[in-house]
This record gives sequence, structure tokens and C-alpha cells, in this order.
Amino acid sequence: MRGSLELVIQDSDLISKILPTTFQGFARSWYNNLEPSFIKGFGNLYAKLVACFSTSIFAKKSSMNLFGVTQQEGKSTRVYLKRFNEEMLKMEELLELVALEALIRGVRDYAL
Repeated sequence: MRGSLELVIQDSDLISKILPTTFQGFARSWYNNLEPSFIKGFGNLYAKLVACFSTSIFAKKSSMNLFGVTQQEGKSTRVYLKRFNEEMLKMEELLELVALEALIRGVRDYAL
């Protein structure tokens, strides 16, 4: 494959030394402020990264989030459907029956 390089490293100590060279921004600053003896291998580095950055990971959206999308007062059904579809596309595992119920309730809330 042209322009493709795959590197497979199985030595966790080596990985824990190479990986930080790929850090940028806040991750690099975080790593540079660690005590040298703080990291004792890849498993330890991984655990510290997860502990520090896990709050930065966005929660996955479920089909239930669609119940929060309702037709806004004064907005057309077309605008509502567009917004609803955009939210549906963000779902990883869309449950069609839940999505249909959320769609109907979203219109009913405004129509009634």
C-alpha cells in the first residue's frame, strides 16, 4: 500500500515511551507535568489517561434522547422534521419504534 505504514509494537514499556510523542495540546502539557517515576508501563499510562480525560468523552446518544426534540411553537412541521432527522442521525443504535413514538409525541405536544 502506497503511503501507508503500519507499526506493530508488543513491548508495553516501549509503547509507553513512544505514545507520548503523539500527544498535542492539553495532553502534552498534562504528560510533561507528570513526575518521571509516575508512569510504570503502558497499562499504568493508559489508566492515568483514562482517569484524566474520561470526562472529555461524549456520552453516546440513545433513542430516548429523541423525546427531547419537539416541535417549537411558531415553527413549521418541516423545520421540526429536519431537526428530528438530524438528531436521529447522531444515534448509534436507533430503535425505530422508540424513534417513531418520539416523533409522534414531538408533534402532538405542539399540536394539542
